[in-house]
Amino acid sequence: MRVMKKLTNTQELSSELEESVQKGCHFYSKLVQPSAVFDTFAKDSLPFVYEKDAPPKWVAQSIYFITIGNALYDEYKKNEEAFGEHTGKIVSALAVDVLEQAKNFVQRLISSEADDEGCDLSRAVDIPEDIIGEVIKSVPVEKIDITFEDGKIKPQYSSCGFFYWTPSKKKNKK
Repeated sequence: MRVMKKLTNTQELSSELEESVQKGCHFYSKLVQPSAVFDTFAKDSLPFVYEKDAPPKWVAQSIYFITIGNALYDEYKKNEEAFGEHTGKIVSALAVDVLEQAKNFVQRLISSEADDEGCDLSRAVDIPEDIIGEVIKSVPVEKIDITFEDGKIKPQYSSCGFFYWTPSKKKNKK
């Protein structure tokens, strides 16, 4: 509902629209299967260069790619009015929410690894479109059926980014 409010640019949804969103999410959620791949590289072994949003003193970078596949979009295209005039927005809201949840899960996994190594993670940084083609070669995206064609990641409902690792600033106990 939160994402749907943003997409429709409203504070409150009508009861009719709320019901459509609930029915649509229940129906389409069965088609959503998030998949992710990620890998971590030491600063001196990165196969590409991007430091624009890097925190000072970073030592490594974890790259991630996430997708929910094509099933959601394919089902939507079969009947674009299945849940009323806002069906497209319902599908988009569901996709955005699932990708965000998947990113948060990946972040927790990577954060656990970083913590074991005495590091903290930065916030997620989106990979700029002009270097995605270079970055995508660094991670086995074929495992989750992601491709890079015509300057775009496919499937449509996919995302990518990275986290910087920085040494923890834990206080000594004296």
